[in-house]
Amino acid sequence: MVQFLRGQWKDLTDILDRYSIMYMEGLLLVPVVMFALFYPLQTMTSVGAVLLVALVAFEIFEWVHHHSHHARQRRSSSSSHYPL
Repeated sequence: MVQFLRGQWKDLTDILDRYSIMYMEGLLLVPVVMFALFYPLQTMTSVGAVLLVALVAFEIFEWVHHHSHHARQRRSSSSSHYPL
């Protein structure tokens, strides 16, 4: 049974090659291009809004990551726990 499952896992990992990301992007790109053929202004504003939201989310993530608050230091007089 274990050998069968290992074979199934190996077959599954062979499907996920380095071009899988490109395939997924292509699946997202085809409907956008088809929509752009009939509604170019709406497509341009929609793609622009998505890119703007992605940029803002990325910048907020980076800002929070690099400006994280450090843990407060304990006061030694009021604390009953001492570091080892």
